[in-house]
Amino acid sequence: MGVLRRVAVTGSILVIGMTSSAFADDDATSLREAFEKGKAGGSLKSFYYAETFDTDTKEDSGIWANGGNLEYVTGKLYGLRLGGEFQASFIGYKDDESNVTKGSMDAEGAVMSEAYLQYDLYKTGFKGGRQHINLPLIGNSGSRLIKESFEGYFLTNTDIPDTTVSIGWIRKYQTRTDETRYADNWFVDFEENGSGKPGDFYDVGEDGLLSLYLKNSSLKNLALQAHYTNVLDEVAGVYADAKYTFAEVPTKPYVAGQYFYTSYDDSTKDDNYLVGFRAGLNVVGVDLFAGYTTVGGSAGDARAYRGLGQGAYYHYTDTTKTAGAPAFEAGTDSYQVGAGYNYGKSFSSKLRFTRFDNPIDNADLDEYTLNLAYNFAGVLENWSVAVDFTVLDYENETRDATDLRTRLVYAF
Repeated sequence: MGVLRRVAVTGSILVIGMTSSAFADDDATSLREAFEKGKAGGSLKSFYYAETFDTDTKEDSGIWANGGNLEYVTGKLYGLRLGGEFQASFIGYKDDESNVTKGSMDAEGAVMSEAYLQYDLYKTGFKGGRQHINLPLIGNSGSRLIKESFEGYFLTNTDIPDTTVSIGWIRKYQTRTDETRYADNWFVDFEENGSGKPGDFYDVGEDGLLSLYLKNSSLKNLALQAHYTNVLDEVAGVYADAKYTFAEVPTKPYVAGQYFYTSYDDSTKDDNYLVGFRAGLNVVGVDLFAGYTTVGGSAGDARAYRGLGQGAYYHYTDTTKTAGAPAFEAGTDSYQVGAGYNYGKSFSSKLRFTRFDNPIDNADLDEYTLNLAYNFAGVLENWSVAVDFTVLDYENETRDATDLRTRLVYAF
């Protein structure tokens, strides 16, 4: 039986099973008990971001935002769960005359980012409604105080050993603020006249986005995954990667490769691709790695499609400040070397140097990134702090900048 047919048959069984009451081992036997056995959680957040610019046309920027999220998931009633999440953001301080944060951090208010129904039957699960999603070509970013979200409907099956199959449809995309606009997500119906509130859920194309995801780990030490998405009548993207780890070697070296393919519905845009390679190993507790990506085409051609959402930068030359977005431009070669060190579950660090060689004159970028994070213990358990610092060194020196991000979070 083919994979798609198997998923369709399993989905039919799921629908039939929703009317059944034959599952005596479910968490709850009544709606009231399901709510009583529900779990609540969330976080309190305080973020301070600052940028400096080597140009007289843009003022330095600083913003301090506070808020957090509150989420609740019911217990399971005959395979069914309900879940929801509210997020809120409030600006404590802002010095941003050039409005560089209006599409990312500058948001006052609240948004209901999750409101979903989840149903599980054997090895098949359905989840529909507002939800956070993290797939290679669909990814919600949580790097700002308001985390992105989507409205979608997904059916996932794990009947095939060591294999996950997921099919879904995304209808809407919730942005960080209602003044967010991304040129490489041109098909999203972004709000035209934002007022500085958290982003709402905006239409994705005329008919949404179709998704098919596959992941397999049946071969020893080899991890494979592939993802296909189609923003109907706009653009289709295919992603695939493979990672092989030499697990028997003490330093755990690995090699990995990835491939993006873009098919545009617009006849004025040529299809494009991105190919990437990565290798790494662990030496005396330090993770060493190097990555390379290259994009087809020439200067001025259409870029490779990276996916939907600001978490969809699933390539081997990603960074913190720019997310590695320059790596998807036509004809661009990108290189990255880095090192990371973790001390138990308390401290983590990463240092990266990334170069983007763009064929357009005066468009190259060297990006230096340092990430530090610490999780407290004892009386400060559940508190964490993170600091990210980036230096942007452009071929066009007037674009040079620095970026500082600090985050203090209490999770409960």
